[in-house]
Amino acid sequence: MTRQLTTQNATITTAAVEVKTLTISGKQVTLAVFRQLKEEPLITEDGTLNGEPWGSVNYHPDKCSADAEHLHIVWQKGAELRRSNVTAVPDFDRVSPGGHQAGTHWYRSTAANRYLTALVYMGLRAGREPLLSPLPRGSNKFDTYMAKLELPAGLSETEEFPVIGTVPQATVDAADLCAAYRFAKAEIDRGLSDYERTTPPEWQAKVIAQRHATADHQRHKYDEAMGVLGVAVERCGGIVDMKCAYTAEIRAEEARRQRHRDAHAALAELPQLFIAV
Repeated sequence: MTRQLTTQNATITTAAVEVKTLTISGKQVTLAVFRQLKEEPLITEDGTLNGEPWGSVNYHPDKCSADAEHLHIVWQKGAELRRSNVTAVPDFDRVSPGGHQAGTHWYRSTAANRYLTALVYMGLRAGREPLLSPLPRGSNKFDTYMAKLELPAGLSETEEFPVIGTVPQATVDAADLCAAYRFAKAEIDRGLSDYERTTPPEWQAKVIAQRHATADHQRHKYDEAMGVLGVAVERCGGIVDMKCAYTAEIRAEEARRQRHRDAHAALAELPQLFIAV
């Protein structure tokens, strides 16, 4: 009868040529026994280890030989042994054969969304072009504004990974109305066209009055939208707090990713454990 593999009866022995074998009660562990080990992640989401790694086994019990490069690590959890499929590099550093970066490479969070909202709000208040481009009339909002937006390198506060943010509808409305007001104001500044100058004075006056009325209306709607957006920003603690929360989160994510890289590098250096067929 096959005996259960535990930390009490399992040992690692080294032959004269430095071949390390995994044994149970003095006998080399077989594939059948190895397959009985419970599969459990060794590396936590935080980049730390759930237990003590023993070594790797060059065997793919789950028909995963065609998967991305990885190791099967035998590790100790308390008084029990586990096995774990550990990729050669962390998921966020993995690149497909076609050269595409894994989706986990991008960083997304509530703090990033709020920070992006604050940046757009600050840009609108200062009269600068917002990070969101004007919404074309008649277009689908989901396909334009509500798509994920990558923060520019100078604002993402990290060079290690790209940061993606989305904004609430209040931000979309404010940016759209800002663009509409600027367009209406530009129509006034442009003045009458050559054709309009050939029309009667009363008609010219009517055209100018309509343009001012349109600009005033758009400005009123824009001010209202900015008021709503300002309230939303203040509810999140204000611009300063939103930036501090985002910066702290980015620094924590940088440290987390480095722990993952260090853990994968250390596990790659573990000795290979040989088991019997």
